[in-house]
Amino acid sequence: MKKLNDFLTSDEQKLLLFIAFFAFVGLIINFTGLIAENDAQAADSLNFQQDHQIKYDLQNATKEELMTIPGIGEKTAANILSYRSEFGFRNNEDLMKVKGIGEKTYAKIKKYLIGSTTSHSETASNQESKRTSDSVIKVNINTADKNELTKIKGIGPSKAEKIIALRSKIGEFKEINELLKVKGIGKKTLEKISEQISLGE
Repeated sequence: MKKLNDFLTSDEQKLLLFIAFFAFVGLIINFTGLIAENDAQAADSLNFQQDHQIKYDLQNATKEELMTIPGIGEKTAANILSYRSEFGFRNNEDLMKVKGIGEKTYAKIKKYLIGSTTSHSETASNQESKRTSDSVIKVNINTADKNELTKIKGIGPSKAEKIIALRSKIGEFKEINELLKVKGIGKKTLEKISEQISLGE
């Protein structure tokens, strides 16, 4: 193999080295650019996940979780929990009723919240209604005195006396519908009180 000096002059060799050097530098710059681009894409992906995947439910978010939302500090997080404990959240917009959160702040943080919380409120309301219904103590209208009858929501002292008077007249109530004979008790009132009364069965 002939030496390079046999083919190229000294100046041509220098030019070749110069071109090779810049080609090498170009490869390094291109490689570095790809790494930077990949890093940027990874950062964008992370930001996307933070903005769109990490969301909190107002009904059960903790103070620490709320504080991770940009714009929510320790004091505001405490105010949110206090409001939730006292009033509950029917929807996310109720946040604007919390001290320290206005329309501008809400506009910034709403993307970190799970959609409407109405379903949770309705569930809580239904559970509360069920507990209330289960805990109702029915009043036996065939044996109850005036005080016991007034424990029925919708029955005052006057109606209680009329119920007792009718009971004394007919002996005992065989059907709840017989209460319609009492002046002041119509179908609507009977519907409201029917779950609170019994015939002693």
